[in-house]
Amino acid sequence: MDCRKSTSSEWFLVYLAITAILPAVWSAPTFPNHQTKLDLENVVNVLISEGGKLYSEICKTPNLCRNSAEHLVRMDLKLPEITDIKSGCLSKNFDKKKCLPKIYRDLLSFQTYLDFLKESMPSSKNIIDSMQLMSVQLAKAVKDLEDMPSEDKEDTTPGITVADLRSNNQWSQNLTSYIILQSFKEYMEKAARAIRAVNILK
Repeated sequence: MDCRKSTSSEWFLVYLAITAILPAVWSAPTFPNHQTKLDLENVVNVLISEGGKLYSEICKTPNLCRNSAEHLVRMDLKLPEITDIKSGCLSKNFDKKKCLPKIYRDLLSFQTYLDFLKESMPSSKNIIDSMQLMSVQLAKAVKDLEDMPSEDKEDTTPGITVADLRSNNQWSQNLTSYIILQSFKEYMEKAARAIRAVNILK
């Protein structure tokens, strides 16, 4: 069996699923019904799935995942996280007014990291392009879920550039890619729960 053909077919099916889901989400900026919000959850789940596949792929690199240097590198990368009560995104103290603006900013901040992944994982560029498109549009949709969306321009730069993430050492590049994918997947899982909480509150 040709794995490459199988993988290409899988991505094509994912693409078809995405193109079927996204118009319903983006064509109604005020999200007037419950079904549209459920579509948002579907988009998040696709991002989790695609990020998870890339994560599994890069973890095939020997001695890469669960490396002892992971914690230090993660701190240096300044990746968006949902880790404390102050974010308003954790279920125990969910606060829509705090959480939704944070998710909006964080999804846009992730674009720099996804740009790096396109360089470090060139064979997956098309997949990452799709992830970028979905995450940017999801950010806009999340902003529209706010009761009073701010019109002010917000700083969504992560404080790090693609050049900062690059390394002449291939193993270091792979480690950075692994941590980014792991963080993206974990972030989207928490974002999915937050969006679900918004649905319940409505």
